[in-house]
Amino acid sequence: MQELIKEFIVEAKDLVKDLEKSLMVLEKDLGSIEEINTVFRVLHTLKGSAGMFGLTEIERLTHDLENIYADIRENIRQNDDFILDLTLHTADTLKDLLNGNDCKSEVDSIIEEVKRLRADEDGVQVDMEGKNAGSPKEASSFLIVFKPEKLLFKRGVNLTAVFEEIEELGKTEMIVHNDDIPLETQIENKEISSWFEIYLSTSEGEEEVNDVFLFMLETEYKVLPLTDSDLSNNDTFKEALGKIELSANDYAKRVELLDSITPTEKKEILEESSRQPETTEAADNEKETTEQSLFSKQKKESNISVSTKKLDDLINIVSEIVVFRSELQHLAGYLGNTELDEAAEKLERLSLKLRDNAFNIRLTPVNVMAVKIRRLIRSLSQQLGKEVEFITQGLETELDRSIISAVEAPLLHIIRNAVDHGIESPEDREAKGKPKKGLLKLFSYNSSDHVFIQIQDDGKGIDLEKVRAKGIEKGLISAEKTYSERELTQLILEPGFSTAEEVTKVSGRGVGMDVVKKDLATVRGEVEIHTEQGLGTIITLRLPNSLSVLDTLIVSVANQKYLLPISEVEYCYTENHDKLFEKKSRQIKYDHQLVPFVSLREFFEVKDQSPEEEKVIVINKNDQRVAIVVDSILGELQTVYKPLNELLRPAECFSGASILGDGSMALILNALKLNN
Repeated sequence: MQELIKEFIVEAKDLVKDLEKSLMVLEKDLGSIEEINTVFRVLHTLKGSAGMFGLTEIERLTHDLENIYADIRENIRQNDDFILDLTLHTADTLKDLLNGNDCKSEVDSIIEEVKRLRADEDGVQVDMEGKNAGSPKEASSFLIVFKPEKLLFKRGVNLTAVFEEIEELGKTEMIVHNDDIPLETQIENKEISSWFEIYLSTSEGEEEVNDVFLFMLETEYKVLPLTDSDLSNNDTFKEALGKIELSANDYAKRVELLDSITPTEKKEILEESSRQPETTEAADNEKETTEQSLFSKQKKESNISVSTKKLDDLINIVSEIVVFRSELQHLAGYLGNTELDEAAEKLERLSLKLRDNAFNIRLTPVNVMAVKIRRLIRSLSQQLGKEVEFITQGLETELDRSIISAVEAPLLHIIRNAVDHGIESPEDREAKGKPKKGLLKLFSYNSSDHVFIQIQDDGKGIDLEKVRAKGIEKGLISAEKTYSERELTQLILEPGFSTAEEVTKVSGRGVGMDVVKKDLATVRGEVEIHTEQGLGTIITLRLPNSLSVLDTLIVSVANQKYLLPISEVEYCYTENHDKLFEKKSRQIKYDHQLVPFVSLREFFEVKDQSPEEEKVIVINKNDQRVAIVVDSILGELQTVYKPLNELLRPAECFSGASILGDGSMALILNALKLNN
């Protein structure tokens, strides 16, 4: 039972996410029929399913609010901002309840608000489309074939609640089959041997009818639309139905009854399901085939939920296979065994496929954060008295779910700063000749082996003179030196740095952007800031596609090996040592530009004699170029990325480490930090 409740909670959390998405759309269009129907359906489904599992607080909360949206759907009242806020409050409370928190007082408060709303006569409005308020929707009819498993109750399903929920949808007529044992006795004994044929006339759609069976197996039920008319008002239907005893096995009468009102294909399905084969092995096989044709037609592609721990374990195993493959390749090269070398190549091909499949399973669209971001912007706008239009693009871009989790808090902090510090009040914007409503954009896109998330606002921008003055005051920069925009904006990422003139409830304490930088560093991410005073700010997050496996270039200096991410390597060539160092300026000519270079021998203070010929590697990262001079390039290698421990983290020239095929460790270089 506990396992079933856990499964319900997972499904319910997904439904609450759908609820929030629809509410964010309704914020812009309160009269959206599609989204109102979605909200109603989610509330209705949560209510019915929670009732089946005995989760009374969720059932109470959703039942009362469902009535409000039923009124809206029937054009008895209009949707408004108060109802929207109340439903958002309900969504938050549902999340708390699903997380196991005690929210009884909160539930009571929301229910009281809903009851006041329903009792308020002023809330009754003329319908939004000019129709007569309360005009009934046209009824439709459905045949529900419900064939529950014998041990249904062991899955925690309340069969009585299922029937009650069907009855709530409209008028029903039910035929019970195989009722040698009375249904009440079956329910009492917790073993179901009967199956049910239910005729339903309702103003709801097919999707709402299917929602009743959300936690049933696909093989246990089938919903078949019959006609667009209300069969309960059809005299021929009622007369024929009355002739069928509840325990009848005369399926021919039922097929005859539906002959004039059921499409041929549905009639054939009913005929298949109605046959009574003899009790022989052949008959049993025929029965099994019949059931498959009834319940397995038009099966949709199914999805399953997998815990993140299981996915993490899978990635760890894939990572170990990558390391083992490197060891095998190293051993094959050492022994000179061609058969072993061929086996290593085969393992490489298979491990690459396994790696790609494992990583694809973990990919999640950036869009999963959209609802939380919209809700944050809505809340801040109301709190700060600002008007903000939020635009998104490219949120279908996918990221590893662990990176999504790590980047969520930094992203929300950046957006909080944009609304609080960046976008001006409506009065200030109008005084500057800007639109009253501020603009906030969230873009996401792939480039090479990285994903970029960009936040843009059209606010007042960052005052770089203030930043410079604050930097001098804190001793971070010199008053005599001139600094570029990038160097000044990087100061904002320093701990305790803030130019805010006053501390607000939202921000201004100088705590946050340094944490943003730190959190992004844990997933090998970086942040760039571009601003223009009076016009706005662009903050770009650069994130890796994957955290575990990295394609690298192995380089060596003396006897020490280092790794460079292949995605950052732009060009490699050989150069004479004397020619390279004949000038005091540490620069090379490349692509009609002067690019600074760093000798790893000098940087790490290696005392050995330099080779006559050295390798120059041009690195391009974030559109910044730097060259690295090494003794030799040993080749390419797919490695498993390992984060540095706390002792090495202050050394910003390293971004991580990995184990090579021979068992030795190599550090992964952060090229841009070598030149700082």
